[in-house]
Amino acid sequence: MKKRSFILLILGLVFSQIVVARFNLNHGFEFHNFWFKILPIADYAGKSSLDLYLTSTILGYIAFVIFGVLNTNKEKSPGIFKSALMFSAITIVVTFFEFTSILEDLNSTFQGKHFRIGWLLFLLGLWIFSKKYLSKQ
Repeated sequence: MKKRSFILLILGLVFSQIVVARFNLNHGFEFHNFWFKILPIADYAGKSSLDLYLTSTILGYIAFVIFGVLNTNKEKSPGIFKSALMFSAITIVVTFFEFTSILEDLNSTFQGKHFRIGWLLFLLGLWIFSKKYLSKQ
């Protein structure tokens, strides 16, 4: 479980922040390019932006959601239960936000909204991981 959780954290960071694919879906799948991006730590555009493409960040957020669900167990880890529950809730909201962007692109109403907080989720997940697995050693 420890190794699986850490791999999910790393995959979440890589796909939500570092290696990102740009694409659109409104006229079928249209791939634009890959890019490597370290910064910014957080990026938010609630209604519109000049970035009129979807990104693969939702894949990273899905990995974070799985990490959060796997570590949300009140009986096995009562000390981090609230933190893991909060982490799961945040990742579900962000994943839903990106999913609505996909739906908007399919309906040709996408205006570039995005919510990229991969680094913040990774750091919070790393803190949860360290409290659950590393503090016991």
